[in-house]
Amino acid sequence: MRAILTVICLAVLLLSATAIAKTVDEYVAEAEALRDGGDARAAFELLGEGMAAYPDNALVQAHLGLCRGRLAGEAANAGNLPEAGTLLTEAFTFLDKGVELDPDNPTTRLYRGLMGVNVPVFFGKTNQALDDLEYLIALHEKNPDAVSMEMVVQAYQSMATGYTNISDMHQAIASWEKVIELSPESDAARAAQESIAKIMAAMADEEAEAAASPPELSPEQVEQMIAKAKAHNQAKEYAKAEQLLSQVVVSDPGNAEAHKQLAIAMLTPFEDGDLYDERIHEDTDWATNIAFGSMTHLDKAVELAPDDMEARFLSGVMAVSFPYFIGKLDQGIEYLQMVMDSDMPADDRAEAAYWLGYAYQKKGMSHWIELINKHPEAEATGLVMGAMRPDIERFDPDAQPRPVVGIEFLIAFRDELPPQVAVWIETPDEEFVKTLYVSGFSGNVKEVQIVLPVWASATEFVGADAVTGASIDTGQHVYIWDLKNNSGKRVEDGKYVVKVEVHHWPSMKYQMVEGEIETGDKETRIIVQEGDFLPYLKLIYLP
Repeated sequence: MRAILTVICLAVLLLSATAIAKTVDEYVAEAEALRDGGDARAAFELLGEGMAAYPDNALVQAHLGLCRGRLAGEAANAGNLPEAGTLLTEAFTFLDKGVELDPDNPTTRLYRGLMGVNVPVFFGKTNQALDDLEYLIALHEKNPDAVSMEMVVQAYQSMATGYTNISDMHQAIASWEKVIELSPESDAARAAQESIAKIMAAMADEEAEAAASPPELSPEQVEQMIAKAKAHNQAKEYAKAEQLLSQVVVSDPGNAEAHKQLAIAMLTPFEDGDLYDERIHEDTDWATNIAFGSMTHLDKAVELAPDDMEARFLSGVMAVSFPYFIGKLDQGIEYLQMVMDSDMPADDRAEAAYWLGYAYQKKGMSHWIELINKHPEAEATGLVMGAMRPDIERFDPDAQPRPVVGIEFLIAFRDELPPQVAVWIETPDEEFVKTLYVSGFSGNVKEVQIVLPVWASATEFVGADAVTGASIDTGQHVYIWDLKNNSGKRVEDGKYVVKVEVHHWPSMKYQMVEGEIETGDKETRIIVQEGDFLPYLKLIYLP
């Protein structure tokens, strides 16, 4: 009997050993084979098993992040940008966890750096990526055996990409030159030489263009042109002001006032409305470039005239107002505090206090969004969603001509940017009837960058120009459908589907909600309550 028990125990031990025999390296190797074979989803699922077995292993986290990034690329190529954005957010969550678990692990640093320079700049990951890659290189210099030369070459390649993305061409060239130095006969070196040649050619063209520009302006001309540009700005003739000041900063790049006024001319046209218009259809980076360009001129103005509190104030306000990807929020807080502590007029100091409070509100919101992304099931996440949810206003039926369909919905989540939203009508057979509203970015950029995929597919952007408006944010919103189609004709009585789609940025939170309402002789009301981001939709038909 004792012998039988011994055999059974040995068998159990052998089975247990078999179950946990797979090491981290084996999980990673198998996942890499799957990923390189084009099956990133299977690789991710396998690594999920690895994470269950080794929950605190940085290498597993890094490879999970890389797989999620690969799936994000597949989703983007398929045109599903909301899904791609969600996957990218998850990818960086895994990568961040890997770095947190083992800051000196070269693989986690390399993968987060690779990912960070290969996503659009507006994700705000470029500076972090460059820091990771520099850290990796420093690890190699400290201990060459711990970081392979292949990884160092990859790091310099990625740094060149990152610097190119933020238009720091001198640093990009320096990074490419290191690739050539470290791997002189490789394909990477040849690619680096081609990249340097392209950059040098572009820089030569810029120099030639500058050489062909008008002769240098005299100090008197500079002063006159700045005064004239100020007058144009005051008269809201911003294009004229920008044209004059662009000449001044080329001729006199050390003129702080010119840089300050140029930033004002570039930005002021958008102070009363949405930054997006039809120009983003031709260039999706148009608004982003304005933000970066104007901030560059404000930084230069502060550098040249550090005691100019007006320049500090403007720079602080812009840094706080701009989207998160500009990466100047902490600088803005510093400048606004300096203004509050200065001898500027009381009204300016009061306005600085307002913007400083707004800045801290944005920082607080960033912490909340990070909590929601990293701990979606936590009790604290429920508290955040409850704190975000605004008071509800109601549709007033007595204020509307009949027949009419009233549409109320609640956006219950606040991100760093107002969300993209569309409201439209279809038949039960998914035949498009009419768009009632679409946010400015989506309505103007159209097929170039789809962030509301259901609306885009259903409408093919028909009638979008007429109903594109400034972005709406958290709160209760009411829209009216007068039972006319996109051509302005009264539809027949029957059943219709109202759809609302919302996509938040940069958290990539997404939801679509729909409800069916029947028109005819009888009043009809329906309520749809589901999800966290559009938790309430009410439809009212009044005959």
